[in-house]
Amino acid sequence: MKRVLIIIGLATLMAACGNQPEKKSGESQNSNTTTSEKIKAENLKPGEKYVESYANGQPRIVKKMERSGDKLVPSYLTEYFENGQISKEGPYKNGSRNGLWKTYYKSGELWSEIYFKNGQPDSTTTAYYPNGKIRYQGFYTKGQKSGTWKIFKEDGSIKELKHYVPK
Repeated sequence: MKRVLIIIGLATLMAACGNQPEKKSGESQNSNTTTSEKIKAENLKPGEKYVESYANGQPRIVKKMERSGDKLVPSYLTEYFENGQISKEGPYKNGSRNGLWKTYYKSGELWSEIYFKNGQPDSTTTAYYPNGKIRYQGFYTKGQKSGTWKIFKEDGSIKELKHYVPK
């Protein structure tokens, strides 16, 4: 009889412990940051961050949110590689990319810089080799390549010049 009671007690204890909610991977204790599993972006308040995470718990996308009219839209986005390095970052205005955006190699070195206006490339863009030397440099006008683009060799010498006229 004693054995039966011990077995029933252990089974009850195991069942009770198994019903505890688990903390989801990437869930934050910080009230200004939340994960996509915890809350949807539309339920956030201005200034809060929307976070999507990889299975390993590393952040994949982090969006700082702001109010635009009756909608909540991102004001800044940062994307990450699974190793934790930033892959892309830049500001938004009224829900569109606006301002300087940067992309990076998986190793962390700067890959490119490009300016956006109302969601379209509009100004100078520069891309780099992993050694930091310029790969190419050019200009966009309302989303279209324009002017003379310079393409460089890895040693820094000019490889090619391309001329673009926007339509």
